[in-house]
Amino acid sequence: MDKLELKGKWNEIKGKVKQAYAELTDDDLKHEEGQDDEL
Repeated sequence: MDKLELKGKWNEIKGKVKQAYAELTDDDLKHEEGQDDEL
């Protein structure tokens, strides 16, 4: 899986997470987005 594919999947997952956990902010999700090397 390359970085572009991973970013596309992250955007899809991020939308689902925001629906399930409305208390999360965009900043919370941006922090996790920066951790792609840990995935």
